[in-house]
Amino acid sequence: MNTPDSDKLGASLKEYYQRKSLSADSVERMLAQVDGLKPTASLTMPWFRRPIAGLAWVASLLVVVVMAQFFYYQQSYQGDLTALVLKEIAMNHNKKLDAEYVETRPEILRVAMQRLDFPLNLPVDIQRDFQLVGGRYCSIQGGLAAQLKVRNRASGAVSTLYVTELTEKLTRIKEQHVLQGSVDIHLWQQQGRFFGLATDAALVGRDDSHSRK
Repeated sequence: MNTPDSDKLGASLKEYYQRKSLSADSVERMLAQVDGLKPTASLTMPWFRRPIAGLAWVASLLVVVVMAQFFYYQQSYQGDLTALVLKEIAMNHNKKLDAEYVETRPEILRVAMQRLDFPLNLPVDIQRDFQLVGGRYCSIQGGLAAQLKVRNRASGAVSTLYVTELTEKLTRIKEQHVLQGSVDIHLWQQQGRFFGLATDAALVGRDDSHSRK
């Protein structure tokens, strides 16, 4: 049986716990904080379970690998090509073959060497420093070339000047002045043609760079 005192006690307890309960706003704030602490699904999910991100990562890595291989191949190919040309020029120079066509004027020599499909007009500084003696046919990397004998006007030393058409392959070879065995060789490109000047190293002053622009 409920007595007035027990009813009064029940009402007091109810009021006490109502004061201790959280308001609706408080509950919402707490829930929001909890949601903020939860890691998102994209962060907790491994990369291989995220198809788009995984494919993009693999594609990027593949591009990097392909580009690295391409540049390595280019550098390796260029180095091998240059070495082959230097070796070819040095070998032909060391043969000391006589000129098949003896002529001191490039335009007349070009008429005599009818198989050539490029001009034999010499660069200005070559004409200044050397006198044309004559020429013969040869090849550089399978392409038809002219092997010209030229004599240094100052020292009298005979050098070999190679001239050929500037092919796409030869454009990869940068201008350089190197010692190939006992032969001093200068390579350069000019007016759509590829040049190589070879001289016995013992006859060349190392301070003379033979720079051809």
